[in-house]
Amino acid sequence: MTWVSIPASDSRVQYVGRTYRSNTGVVFSHPGVTVRARFKGDAVRMRLDDAGQGGDVGTNHFDVVVDGAPPRLLAVHPGPGTYLLASDLPQGPHTVELIKRTESLVGASTLLALEVRGELQEPPPRHSGLRLEFVGDSITCGYGTDVSFVPESSSSKAPTFTAKHQNPRRGYGWLTAQALGAEATFVCYSGHGMYRNLDLTTSRLIPALYELAVPDPPVPWDFSTDPPEVIVVNVGTNDTFAGSGTAAFLPDEAAFKSAYRTFLARLRALHPRAHIVCTLGSMTDGFKRMEQRGVVTSVHVGDWISDLVAERQRHGDARVHRHVMAMQNPFADGVGEDWHPSAATHQKMAESLSRFIRDVVRP
Repeated sequence: MTWVSIPASDSRVQYVGRTYRSNTGVVFSHPGVTVRARFKGDAVRMRLDDAGQGGDVGTNHFDVVVDGAPPRLLAVHPGPGTYLLASDLPQGPHTVELIKRTESLVGASTLLALEVRGELQEPPPRHSGLRLEFVGDSITCGYGTDVSFVPESSSSKAPTFTAKHQNPRRGYGWLTAQALGAEATFVCYSGHGMYRNLDLTTSRLIPALYELAVPDPPVPWDFSTDPPEVIVVNVGTNDTFAGSGTAAFLPDEAAFKSAYRTFLARLRALHPRAHIVCTLGSMTDGFKRMEQRGVVTSVHVGDWISDLVAERQRHGDARVHRHVMAMQNPFADGVGEDWHPSAATHQKMAESLSRFIRDVVRP
């Protein structure tokens, strides 16, 4: 039996999540993007050209799932390469899934071709249930979810980011979709915010990234492709945390509300019938205080989000909702890398969010 090469753009190769076609293949970068195919034979491999830089932080990782078996972790190297996904299978029909675990900051991946020892078949039926879209930052990306560290105090040093420990399948978005029998897609980027990023820059903010198939290069996304029925917006953590040690320590209410209000209007224009769920968490509820010369000033980004949702509802938008996410308890549930939510916290987040979506979408 010989190897047969199938271009990544072949209609029998199925994609879930944001992608675009380049001159050489199909490009994607967000976590959770899934490539799915069925074939008849005994082995499958892929040709991939990867933009990751390598090392602990810059290596893209994938889950490889064959015939529904437990996933196998695959690390890919920079540049072009061929990777064996499965071999020595019983002769017959098989399904292979490739799920990107790492996010856009690690690098985009270009699938050039699938190669099967046998023949490619028609893809599995498309998902016909609820379509969820999760828009957010590192929390939504599943940052550090494969690490569980129980701190002794609030000053304990947690492990820092490594690409192999990013796992969206243990994140609240994927788990929420599982609980609802839904399909999830992700538009997320660590360190980025609604009106300011964690490093206080204001370029490539989440509303701008939402317009793109992948952030690098900036290729527009076709919003007619599998439009979501529920959009979960979990943005504001970086706006809150930014500014440490600077005069911009406290987020600016007018700037945040203006950016968030504009983004909600854009989402509604793009998706007239979608339910939009605005949440925040679980690393912060948005409260932040500053004391200078005995004078205490505080803000609450979570309350600002509630104000904006109420504003849209007053103007007749009954399909925008406010979900309040409980803050993480590191000493009970541990934390992931860099004090991000642990898998246990993500599970609690998913349970809360899935109950909420059931209530507002399927009353």
